[in-house]
Formats: sequence, C-alpha cells, structure tokens
Amino acid sequence: MRDIVKKKEKFFKKLIPLIFIVLVLISLVGCGIKTNISRTNDIPKDGIVRAETFKAIKEAKDMAMFDGDDGNIKYQWMFVGSDIDKPEDINLLIRENTSNIETVKKQLKSDVVQGISFAETKSIDSNPAVSITLDNKYDITGAEIYRMDSGDSKDSSDSSDNKDRKVSKAVKVANATVNTSNRTVVNFSIKDREGVFYIVGSQPKKDAIEVNKANTSDKGETGKSSNNQNKDKSLAEGKDSSKEGDSKAGVTQGQNGSSKGSNVNKDKYLTEPTPAGKPKPVEPGDSTVNKSKKMYATLSVRCDVLLKSENLKTVTDNGKGDMVPSNGVIYQSKRVEFSQGESVFDVLIREMKASNTQMEHVFTPMYNSAYIEGIHNLYEFDGGELSGWMYKVNGWFPNYGCSRYQLKENDSIEWVYTCDLGRDVGCDWLEGQQK
Repeated sequence: MRDIVKKKEKFFKKLIPLIFIVLVLISLVGCGIKTNISRTNDIPKDGIVRAETFKAIKEAKDMAMFDGDDGNIKYQWMFVGSDIDKPEDINLLIRENTSNIETVKKQLKSDVVQGISFAETKSIDSNPAVSITLDNKYDITGAEIYRMDSGDSKDSSDSSDNKDRKVSKAVKVANATVNTSNRTVVNFSIKDREGVFYIVGSQPKKDAIEVNKANTSDKGETGKSSNNQNKDKSLAEGKDSSKEGDSKAGVTQGQNGSSKGSNVNKDKYLTEPTPAGKPKPVEPGDSTVNKSKKMYATLSVRCDVLLKSENLKTVTDNGKGDMVPSNGVIYQSKRVEFSQGESVFDVLIREMKASNTQMEHVFTPMYNSAYIEGIHNLYEFDGGELSGWMYKVNGWFPNYGCSRYQLKENDSIEWVYTCDLGRDVGCDWLEGQQK
C-alpha cells in the first residue's frame, strides 16, 4: 500500500511541472495572438482573417493593413481598432469582375470602369477603408463606386418588342478619392459587399477648373481670388500632405524647390527629401508602439479661414455653412496623451472619436499614409476647388502623410482647413517655401 502511495506521489511530482510548462506555453501563445499583430499583413490564401486578429487590433486600439493581389488589381484593407465593434472572421478577398462593363460605361459616360466583387458578401460593420490599385495609370482625378440594380426602369430606346424589358441600372453607393503616379489608386469605404461593384473614373477637378477659367475670363479678373491661381495643380494630392507624391501636386512641386514631374531624389513613396533639421518619415509598418510609455502633445482642429466672407459664401452654397463653428474652432487646443511610437494620425483619430467629432479618412498605399477627407462634416472642395485639410507640427507643414509622422514629447499638432492650397494658412507650397 505504501509503495502505491509513493508511486502516486512521484507521478504527481512529475506531472505538476509539466502542467506548469503547458500553462506557460498557452499563456505565451495567447499573448502572441494579442500583441504580435503587424500593421501591414498579407491576406491569407483563403482570404479569411480571424476574429482573434481583429480582437487584438481592437484591444490595442491600433490599426492594421491587409494586402491582397488578384493579378490585375492589387488592393489593401485598413481596419482601425476604435471602429471594430464585434470582432469576427472576415474574408477579405477581392476579385476583378468584367461583367456589364460596357453597359456601365455607356450609362455613366465614362471610359474608365473597373469591376470588382467580394469573395464574401456579408456586410462589414467596422467601417474599413479599401484601396484598389488598377493595372494602368488613367487620366482621372476623381471616382465613384457604383453597383448594378435591376430596378423597374424600361429600355425606352428599344423600338422592338423588347422595349418593356427591365434594364439594370448603375446606382452610386460610395464616393472615392484617387491618386495617380505610376498607376491609379482608388480609395473608398464600403460596408455592404453583395453584388458586383464598379469603380467609375471622372475628372471633377478638370471640369471645375475649366468652369472657373471661363468665369474668370468673363469677369476679366486675374489673381484677385485664390480660386484664380494655378488651377493645373491637383488639390487632393496637396492638402493633407498624405498625397505628396503626385507629379501634379502643388505640395511636392513647391516644397523645397522640387522639380515638376520628376521623381528624382524621392523615396519609394514619392516623398521629396525632408528639409534639414526636420523629422524624417517613419513608415507605419516599421514603427513600434510602446503602450507602457505615455507621452503628451497638444492637438487642435480649426477651420477659421471659412469665416472669411468669400469662403463662407462658397461653403454655404455647398450646403455646409451650418458646419462652420462661429469661432472657426472645431477642437480647442488641448493636451492629449499618446504612446511612444504613435503618429499624428493615431492621435487625431482617437481624439476625434473620443470627442464625438465626425471624421472620414482613407488609406493610400502608394503614399503609405492615411488621407483625411473630412472632419466635422467639412470635406475637401467644400470651401472651393483648392480647399481641404492640412496638418502642421511645431509650426511646420510636413511634406509627407500624417501616418508617417512619428510624434515626440510636447509636439504641437494643428489641423487646419485651407481654401487656397495652404497659402491662406501660412504654407506656400507652390512657390517652394513656407511663410
């Protein structure tokens, strides 16, 4: 009997350390799932990103990008932790779809139409951004996302007996922004993924420029208004600075005397060399965020240029007059906390969320940065064709995107709305120097 008891004691003495080791391994694996999420990831072959990954992003209050390639199109998803409500498995595969291309081109009078479909049609509630890199560079400055709707419309142009047949109609479901350099990149957000979607290119800036030139010619005015200057510059690539790479962008052409249309001396994200003494960009995928190291900066968001009579008239005519605060301040200058390694974008999205301030953004893979489309429901072009959001840190307007600016202790971040490609807020992009 004693021998049996001793054998049992020896067995349990051996078993306890084994149990301890197993528990440690489980703990380490669990921690790995939770903390070892990279900001840039390849989409798995089956397309499914697991709920555990999204849970880790949510708990870390971080963001992550997922890259995919369908052969003819490359794409990237961006998820922000604060937007993830209920983490779940999501299939992120996107495929090229060529059905009804000619029909859409005819209906929408556009030669640039790219069809796509999602492997999974279930809607996504976490408001991710999608960037599609097309196989060519197209002569477009804007885009919209459409989906075919069978509807109840009839083909009145058909004189045959088939004229009463129902005709599919392309219905707009989302706006998009466009970047062009070596290829064309279209950025948009979408939740409902059922059906075939069509990226339809356009040239709204070119059309607006031609209208403005015609109006200016009729009035015989030259240089009186900011809207009469340098209309060939591409605004969307020159406001937030996250689109710094476009060869037509006023931001890059003016910054530090860069040459027009040349990529010489630019980095792989088409950024001009950083001025001496200024911080160099840090890529989101290379940054390490240390949550245990807390730091502080000041943040403000304002749109006081819209209080000027001519700008206020423009924004009011565009239906956004009520969005302009009486003092032009959207977010009063405030000391905010951030973690070591975080970017200007990280701080902005967190503080706008915390203050219940509306904000919309897209991620642009070509420039490896988020692009701020709108804050407080004030968007690019609401204040005119040269209007939109810019940021500066410690009085300097960086020549790269807000996701690439890594913050330091006591930095001062200012987001400002411009109606004149930065000139009216102290940044003279087009003439190569800041005021």
